[in-house]
Amino acid sequence: MRLLNLIIILALLFLASSCEESYNSSIHKKRLTSNNWKVNTYVDYDQNNTVDLRYASYTFLEDGTLTKIYENNDTVKSLWEMSPDADYLTIGSNTFKITELTNRVMSLRYGEIELFFTSL
Repeated sequence: MRLLNLIIILALLFLASSCEESYNSSIHKKRLTSNNWKVNTYVDYDQNNTVDLRYASYTFLEDGTLTKIYENNDTVKSLWEMSPDADYLTIGSNTFKITELTNRVMSLRYGEIELFFTSL
């Protein structure tokens, strides 16, 4: 009987953790696609400095398309995909660690580089 109870408890814990992962991924995808984003700060920790970037608006669509539009209306399209646990975001062939994603702020880390986005 104790073994049966242990198996049931372990099964419930497994189900609860997988539901939480799906829930987090769903919320993060909604946050990502519900806003247009701009890079506010680009930090190179290896060089211990920030870099000014050309202004661009980033739009992540639910179909996995990313559209980047510059001030002069130059447009670049790419594909994006979020990992099932919502810890990583792949844009084109680069995979970023999601260090923060709220309705107003997104932070992506790639090695010693971190991009801080704000919603428009």
